[in-house]
Amino acid sequence: MKILTKEQMLNAEKRSEQLGVSLKQLMDNAGFALFEEIKSYAYENMITSCLILVGSGNNGGDGLVAANLLLCSGITPTVLLIGEVKAVLAKAAFCALDKDIPIVRLGDQGFESVINDSEIIVDCVFGTGFHGEFSQKISDLFAAVNNSCAYKIACDLPSGVDCINGFAASGTVKYHKTVSFHAAKLGCLISPAREFCGEIIVRDIGIPDAADNSFNTQIFDLKNAREVLPHRPDNSHKGTFGRVSLIVGSNKYTGAAVLSAGAAMRCGVGLTQVITTSEVAKTVAGIIPEATFLPLEPCYDGTISAENTETILSECEKSSCVLIGCGLGNTPNTTELVSNIVENAKGVLIIDADGINSICPNIDILKNTKARVILTPHPAELSRLVGNSLDNTLKDRLGETVRFCDKFGVTVISKSRESFVYDGECAYLIAEGNSALSKGGSGDMLAGIIAALAAQSVKPIEAAALGAYILGRCAKELSENFSKRSILPRDILNSMPGVLSKIED
Repeated sequence: MKILTKEQMLNAEKRSEQLGVSLKQLMDNAGFALFEEIKSYAYENMITSCLILVGSGNNGGDGLVAANLLLCSGITPTVLLIGEVKAVLAKAAFCALDKDIPIVRLGDQGFESVINDSEIIVDCVFGTGFHGEFSQKISDLFAAVNNSCAYKIACDLPSGVDCINGFAASGTVKYHKTVSFHAAKLGCLISPAREFCGEIIVRDIGIPDAADNSFNTQIFDLKNAREVLPHRPDNSHKGTFGRVSLIVGSNKYTGAAVLSAGAAMRCGVGLTQVITTSEVAKTVAGIIPEATFLPLEPCYDGTISAENTETILSECEKSSCVLIGCGLGNTPNTTELVSNIVENAKGVLIIDADGINSICPNIDILKNTKARVILTPHPAELSRLVGNSLDNTLKDRLGETVRFCDKFGVTVISKSRESFVYDGECAYLIAEGNSALSKGGSGDMLAGIIAALAAQSVKPIEAAALGAYILGRCAKELSENFSKRSILPRDILNSMPGVLSKIED
């Protein structure tokens, strides 16, 4: 499924006009696409009427075009106007509305009964321009729609959904179907908005391919996973599947080393080396005897000392991928260590957790690295990376990710309920997973999975996307039989062989 941001969609429409497909033609095509979806449901269920909620903008214009077409097809539409129609194209559509179509205005006496009596309600009120909360009058309207037993269809996206970030206004209606034009809108695929969209149908409205030349976001699904997961020939050996070095853990955070190393080994890397303090190495070796270790004397605070830099870099030269950060701690010592690794590591370098926190005060160091860098921030870490507040970062998480990647030439997986991956050329949205992953340790596992895949020569953006997909599928499948609240990261690790087997099928 193709996914565009609000800005990308507006640009595609403008370029479409420059290429000879007018905005009026696009509206007519959108109205026809909406009409076909309404008609299909109405005919299938022997329904002969519907209610179309029409707002002041071009989203309302789409609904007005659909209303005329419905009347010609034997389905009687009623138009409920939500204020004055203001947009130029929508005004023209309103003037062209067939005189036999009943018009009701919000606030007219008895307008509530029109809603209650409808078997199909179509929302053409706000479209992509909405943000914030409903007015009291609009909130009351959508409360009545929500309480209706009608089949509910949203035009392009549900009213109340912010097209940029997936926020949803209080009182947003839960729709059975959302009919999106040209591409799904990003906000519809992000929680909490995705819970209100129902089935998302994307309909072509005639925008030429040449008009849509920006990168677009694709959903990373099972098909992608099967294409990306590296083949394992039987005539192979451990060297065939790469070597990864994990610079992880501290005396305070032993578990991060266990989980990242365990996840890496579960995902098929040939050799896994854990570079950590001597105390942590003893613990991890007792749990994961298959790994190799570089035990180091710790700094006074139990973290890996920056004095070990040369030794670490020498070992890392043997690996095709290096991961740094899981459970490392965030101290002046680790800041120095991470800076040294970022400046000198080669191949693929994954920076996670405290690795990210360590580079934030000196972010330009990313411009000097020799490695192909993958960063794995959760929202708070992303806000530190981009130098913005958490609230502002969440308002445009994909936009912040894109701008950061373009500036520093790195790959970023922006983690949350839905994760984005972007590398300067294309983007993936991974919508797997659930609250079973809302526990400490999930990020360590993800970093280990990505490292293992990158070590097996999977492209950085695909390693990050596939890693998030695998982790999410593990959580989903475990949740089919167990409570999400009780699932632990170690359960996720143990379920990985079964999930990978299904991907391989």
